[in-house]
Amino acid sequence: MSSMNIMGTYSGIDMATIEQLIQAESAKGTRYTQQKTEYQQEQTAWKDVNSRLDNLYKRLETMTKPETFNAKTVVNSNKDFVSVTANENAASGEYKVQVSQLATATRMTGKQIDVDSIEDELAFVGTESSTLNINGTSIEIGIGSSLKDVQNLINENSDDTKVKANIVDNRLVLSHTELGDKTITVTGDASAKLGLDNPIDSGTATDTDQTTVTQGQSALFKIDGIEIKRDSNTIEDVIEGVTFSLKKVHEGNAADTIKISEDTEKTAEAMKALVDQYNSLNSFIKEQLSVGDPSAEDNETGTLSGDSALTRLQTNLRSMFTRNMETNSDSINGLQDLGVEIDRYGVATFDKEVFLEKVEKDPTDVINFFHGTEETTETVTEDGVTTTKPVTKLTGFANEARSLVNEYISSTTGIIKTKSDTYDRLIKDINARIDTFNLRIESKREQYIKQFTALDTAMMQAESQLEYMMGQLGTE
Repeated sequence: MSSMNIMGTYSGIDMATIEQLIQAESAKGTRYTQQKTEYQQEQTAWKDVNSRLDNLYKRLETMTKPETFNAKTVVNSNKDFVSVTANENAASGEYKVQVSQLATATRMTGKQIDVDSIEDELAFVGTESSTLNINGTSIEIGIGSSLKDVQNLINENSDDTKVKANIVDNRLVLSHTELGDKTITVTGDASAKLGLDNPIDSGTATDTDQTTVTQGQSALFKIDGIEIKRDSNTIEDVIEGVTFSLKKVHEGNAADTIKISEDTEKTAEAMKALVDQYNSLNSFIKEQLSVGDPSAEDNETGTLSGDSALTRLQTNLRSMFTRNMETNSDSINGLQDLGVEIDRYGVATFDKEVFLEKVEKDPTDVINFFHGTEETTETVTEDGVTTTKPVTKLTGFANEARSLVNEYISSTTGIIKTKSDTYDRLIKDINARIDTFNLRIESKREQYIKQFTALDTAMMQAESQLEYMMGQLGTE
């Protein structure tokens, strides 16, 4: 009889009883799992803070970029003929644009080749290879090549020839890859066999099976009466920061009016995004630090309630967003001068009209408030030699606020990185304690089984001895 089978037979203490004892012992280990859960929740909460701070950092960075304040908007009287885009370098202004000619590419259309399929082998390459020269580049057409093979060979060499090929109705159609009055020259013993010999102007062709050339042309258009010629329908070098895309020719003296102006709405949107992100972060921090209602029996507190590092962050952010800064402006020294007010609960409001009024009246002061540079020097000692070197220091609200945020979110030295590493160590330590405790519980189970099995064995032996003694007494 095995020890497991005998256990409980005499004492009444079986595995169910042991599991009850183990369960009572295991309850002592819940403090470890509870502690681990708390560490994990706190670490996750700090990760959420980091994510929100990172978004705030990006919103602050946007306020340092020239395109945020120098963005342009374009109003076009008719987008059918020309479309216009403008970047931050474009000057505000109004222009009259008239398109008289679009740029096109030179095109050569060959004669029709007598094949049933463009993948059929060409008759003239059945026994030996042939040569096709396009704009001075030699292309060898191998034995067994088809019309499609020739097209592919031409396209593979287009970087050198500046020519691309298509097949239309068994005809090779060569197109120059550049717009304007460009030349396509085709020679070689394969040119005639491919129907590309003796090309004539398509405007004078009378035979539908002649090799024809449609000469490309430059784009012609006027801006405020100034005639401009370019070998492209997309022109970027006429007015700084402005791109014209020509689409259609105007009739007669018709023209489009293009108006380029400051896009202050984009600037206001960037400012509002910054304020919204500050409020989102501030609200989340308040939730994490909440002490709830201490008088309530089932009071719930925030995950990071009492965390001094988070409390300092909350205080520093509010101080940064409400402080006055040293500036060269008489009217802009803090966010409150730009329509941003923060109440006693830390909630920020944004007055767009006040902000836009400042942007339109003092754009340079607004830009300098958020972002600027200052030339200074620093002393450096290397190998016992002390020198000073020039240093460019970033100034302005956005840069100083980013510096504050980076103290927390830096992936190498940030406060949150240090916090996370600490939680990793604590969780690792608590896992080791849990493993040790579980081993101890398992050892305890084995000990109980051994003890109670021994008890049942002893009781069985005692009963056997008693029966023997009784039997002996009965025989006398």
